[in-house]
Amino acid sequence: MAIKEYLSVILGVLKDFRVIGTVIVMILVIQFAKFVTTYKKKPPKPKNKKGTKAEPAPKKEETKAEGGEASAEEK
Repeated sequence: MAIKEYLSVILGVLKDFRVIGTVIVMILVIQFAKFVTTYKKKPPKPKNKKGTKAEPAPKKEETKAEGGEASAEEK
């Protein structure tokens, strides 16, 4: 067989709808397998509950007054 005859057979095979369909399906299967093997689940986001925010730290003046009162009560 000559090269021209080989080329016509090769083009005939590549143009066949069954070959084209099989190639498309195989590409999709390979892409899906790659997705499954490289998938990493994102860590869950922390949930903020309403009303559980930390209260602001007491001022220094208030702590001194409370401390003074406590010492006065002990005496």
